Amino acid sequence: MVSLVAVIIWHIPLPIVILGFLIFGALDGIFLSSALTKVPNGAWFTLILAALLSSIFVLWRFGKENQWHAEASDLIAPSSIIFSSGDDGPPKANATASGLRLTAMFDSTPISTIAGLGIFFDKSGLPNTTPTVFVHFLQKFQAAPRIVVFFHIRPLSVPTVPFEERFTITRPVKPAANGQGHQFFRITSRHGYMDEVVSMDLGFQICEQLRSLVIREGATAQYQTQKHVNWPTPNGHAEDDAIEPRKRRDRLEEIDHNAQPGAIGVAPLTAQQERTRQVLSSLESAYKDQVVYIVGKEQMRVCKVTGFKPGGWCRRIALAAFLWLRSNTGSKIANLNVDVDKLVEVGFVKII
Repeated sequence: MVSLVAVIIWHIPLPIVILGFLIFGALDGIFLSSALTKVPNGAWFTLILAALLSSIFVLWRFGKENQWHAEASDLIAPSSIIFSSGDDGPPKANATASGLRLTAMFDSTPISTIAGLGIFFDKSGLPNTTPTVFVHFLQKFQAAPRIVVFFHIRPLSVPTVPFEERFTITRPVKPAANGQGHQFFRITSRHGYMDEVVSMDLGFQICEQLRSLVIREGATAQYQTQKHVNWPTPNGHAEDDAIEPRKRRDRLEEIDHNAQPGAIGVAPLTAQQERTRQVLSSLESAYKDQVVYIVGKEQMRVCKVTGFKPGGWCRRIALAAFLWLRSNTGSKIANLNVDVDKLVEVGFVKII
């Protein structure tokens, strides 16, 4: 077992592994030969069990490597899938309300807008790629929710992660300058082995995290445009850098207040505040319309073997056994602790 791990996982050179295997194998062989007399009386069971477990581990690794190779074709950057139809140059992912299209790779089909917030579960979590389920969703329906979230769950080897440190949010696609149109977000949820990640209020938690991000972005952009302005103080002197954090916090509270509907007695909104208000309004409207959880359902098929090829048939049998193990050990979509009426499964087939 250690030799297999050294070759497959640790990538230790094979001659070194063979040398260690011979040394420790000789010692184990001495003890094994002295116990061979017990084989007819029941010791055969442990030998068969060891061989069976080793075979399963090797088979699983072989099957996963073929699966990863087949899935590599779906690792596509968002800018390679969607772009604004108003762009004449290379594809740019800054779509407007009605100008979002697939790239030429996907026949340049216009993308319709679905009202609501769509949460696409991202298995890989790679920062520069698009979730496979979203790629197939676009190909099959030529539509995308108004607010798109790529949601990845990353387990950590700690008991729990504080809630304020749990979520990491980025924008995989540049939003429209006017704050309208589709909004794309990527959320990584880090959790410990005692934390509950997928809960019934997952949609509300994600919406609150997105709202906080939009407000912070608005405050930061507003601060960047005014950071060179000398803000007068009651004593008539300009503010120094020591109170810039307080100024930025006050700006954050101001934008949050101005974004609330029905605010009375507030100053006219700046262009940046208006964009922030527009995004917050779009986010709130999408959340009220519907929250949909989209999960990918990957099915794999073994490629056919033509002619008499002993190696090809052995590979086909091994992969068929791997797929049988995978289908009987994988987690089921029904086990997700979310509202089943909001759960959508998108199926796709990969050839290995």
